[in-house]
Amino acid sequence: MYYLLKGNQPVILVLARGLKKRLEPELREALDKNRLLLISPSGEDVKRVTRETANRRNRLMAELADEIFVAYAANGGNIEKLLTDITVTGKSIPSFKAG
Repeated sequence: MYYLLKGNQPVILVLARGLKKRLEPELREALDKNRLLLISPSGEDVKRVTRETANRRNRLMAELADEIFVAYAANGGNIEKLLTDITVTGKSIPSFKAG
């Protein structure tokens, strides 16, 4: 994420826990310049990332996205399961193909 903040493009940071109370200077600067949007599907009481909160975050990101690109998803893994669920929505999901 910090590589993205070095550029000028807008960045959306989706947290798998509640929103931060204290922000790193890089995040504060991007927020002040209206280049950063911080969102979280979790409440303030969620302090640690768990498999459940990460899955909830990933689902929110997939639901908000117009197009999804995944470079790698392990067979039977959480990302593969999410992509299987998302394909019924008709969203485009390009990926690398072995060949």
